[in-house]
Amino acid sequence: MKFIRTSANDLISALKLWRMAFFLGWEDIRQRYVRTVLGPLWLIMGAATWIGITSFVMAALFGQDVKHTLPFVAAGALIWTFIANILNEGCLVFLQAAGIMQALHLPLLFHVFRFLIRHLIILLHYCVLLFIVFYFCDVSLSWHTWLALPGLSLLLINALCISCILGIINTRYRDIHQLITTSLVILPFITPIFWEKAYLKKHEWIATYNPFYHAVELVRAPLLGHTAALTSWVYIGWITLLGTIVASYFLARHKDKIIYWL
Repeated sequence: MKFIRTSANDLISALKLWRMAFFLGWEDIRQRYVRTVLGPLWLIMGAATWIGITSFVMAALFGQDVKHTLPFVAAGALIWTFIANILNEGCLVFLQAAGIMQALHLPLLFHVFRFLIRHLIILLHYCVLLFIVFYFCDVSLSWHTWLALPGLSLLLINALCISCILGIINTRYRDIHQLITTSLVILPFITPIFWEKAYLKKHEWIATYNPFYHAVELVRAPLLGHTAALTSWVYIGWITLLGTIVASYFLARHKDKIIYWL
């Protein structure tokens, strides 16, 4: 298919500029903390406070030991934060890069790579907090833990696709960002992120057909020493395939128009 070939060429061109994308992504993080005393520690402190309070409340509500609830909430919250940031800021990926896009001719996916590197660095900051929680809650790492890496890889591929799709649509129709922002307020209440799927009882279908639950489970389950259900792998696998095709089509069809929509 022609649109696959066009998108593949853009991808290859962007990959050749990975050093520049990494530098700019790192610089985005550095600029965020210029003239602050604690720097990136603000990320960890803010997340630690939120996770601690939420874990205490959830443990009290469901009669669980905090040592059981805290790792579950911490892993779910950090993965969900990554997903939510991708959805929310992915809408703005090309609008935020408008200056450099108007000044330099670069592959469109280069700007998406820069965006993903920035959020991957933020996720790595959160991982420090996660392993501190695991240490104090006696969560031991096992061979299951390594399964989090392929799960994270699938999340990154989907992040690339969804950022490309939402970025293109929102550049043309700015209402999309408002729609995503509103949806992100609702999604945590219908997705087992801070509470377990079993608590839904006869309403477990809410999680079964929820792609965000499966996306979180692919990484959280291995981190907690379990194997993610085959259903989650199949579900996210199909979404990844569909997302790749749709993103390739959007990229090939609209890559030359985006500069006029900025």
